Amino acid sequence: MDRFRTMESFVRVVRAGSFTTAASQLGLSRALVSRHVQELENRLGVRLLNRSTRSLSLTDEGAAYLAFCETVFRDIESSEHAILRTREEPVGTLKVLAPKSLGTMHLSDAVIAFAKAQPRLQVSLLLENTPYRGAYDFAERGLDLVLCFSTIRGASVVEQEIGAVDWVVCASPDYLARAGTPSVPADLGEHACLVHVDVAPIDSIWRFEGPKGPMPVKVRGAFFSNSALALCKAAVAGLGVTLVPRYSVADALASGALVSVLPRHRVGSRRLLAVYPRTPLAPRKVQVFVDFLKDWMAAQDFSAPQSAAAE
Repeated sequence: MDRFRTMESFVRVVRAGSFTTAASQLGLSRALVSRHVQELENRLGVRLLNRSTRSLSLTDEGAAYLAFCETVFRDIESSEHAILRTREEPVGTLKVLAPKSLGTMHLSDAVIAFAKAQPRLQVSLLLENTPYRGAYDFAERGLDLVLCFSTIRGASVVEQEIGAVDWVVCASPDYLARAGTPSVPADLGEHACLVHVDVAPIDSIWRFEGPKGPMPVKVRGAFFSNSALALCKAAVAGLGVTLVPRYSVADALASGALVSVLPRHRVGSRRLLAVYPRTPLAPRKVQVFVDFLKDWMAAQDFSAPQSAAAE
């Protein structure tokens, strides 16, 4: 017999002072409620109730067991309330994985602001350039949400666009003086290029937007990195032409250490995606964070130099 159900019947009988009234409240027969109490007494090996034709009273053992049952029910109600509250307000922990360069330069500010606004959440921000590997990261690493530029398109995850990040082709004046300045995207095939890996399905294909649609160009890699900041340093050092997020080279472009290449040929922006496990109802903490980050991204100017932003 269901132990929880027998405990519930016992508590109801004591509170109602009657088997008949308790049975009516529970929607059960009087005989079944009586059997529930008898089952408890048989299992515990003690009498819980003194019964007479006119009244019921608790034995000492019954009073102790009643206190135990009421404690169990209060704990259950409290736990259920806490679980339901997570659907209404963000509580608990939130573990986020983000790209290292964007996280270091910008997203860390957003996550810190979010943590201040949500003091009941314990927020963890992990910054890595290791590509996201799908559901494994959520299950094995305890992640709640991953921010990335590459779409996953899996049935087990949800993707929400957070915002768009501009990318720019640039090089140092020294390199262009030595190797010449490309005039059309196809010219890049003759240049040493610094390639950002693990961002696009084929990293050595750079895509421009032309009047007739996308203009893919296959480049020759002279230096590779999964860090936009490392590529910026390589470009400043004169190693070649690079295609990187504009935020990572904003200071270098403002100072003249790097110059934009092919400014008339636009490079498409790339979507920053929030990826999290698909569940019947997304945890409140995840959706609140996604909404916060969308608003934060919309208010940012990633083309502004960091030095200017700090003033």
